[in-house]
Amino acid sequence: MFQGMPVCHGRLQIPGCSNAYLKFQLVAGEDWQLLDGLEEGITQASRASQGPDQALVWNYPLDLTYKTTNAYGWPQLVVSVYGLDGLGRDVIKGYGCIHLPTAAGRFTLRLRLYKPRSASGLQSFISWMAGMPAEFSDPRFPSYGEGREVLGQIKSASGSSGK
Repeated sequence: MFQGMPVCHGRLQIPGCSNAYLKFQLVAGEDWQLLDGLEEGITQASRASQGPDQALVWNYPLDLTYKTTNAYGWPQLVVSVYGLDGLGRDVIKGYGCIHLPTAAGRFTLRLRLYKPRSASGLQSFISWMAGMPAEFSDPRFPSYGEGREVLGQIKSASGSSGK
């Protein structure tokens, strides 16, 4: 049993992104049962700070209570980051997935963001023109271990939670 709760504060740095919001979903194994809290949701929009790191900050509480019979399938937080492109269109900026902390306390966690790659340069150009970059049909895909080789890491995009 936890004494207290894990505390995580979200910060994200995405080069060239001045505003964004997150859609999140919690994914857990079959033996895990969510007793209290939301399994999915959407945060407020955030603007990049004026400081040198230009971080996007979300103060969005995730208050969850799980029950399980074993540790297999430990809960993961899957995020989809959306923001505006240069033409003001709402587009995907990246996907990420991270396991929830296993104990109470403060944590600094690193969340790498990924995006699906277009199959060709032409497809990439057409999707940019249409304002519809490649997206996953299942937003939980980053939590699956298989098939992620089709993803490309966003250069220098990472997030942390903690202090």
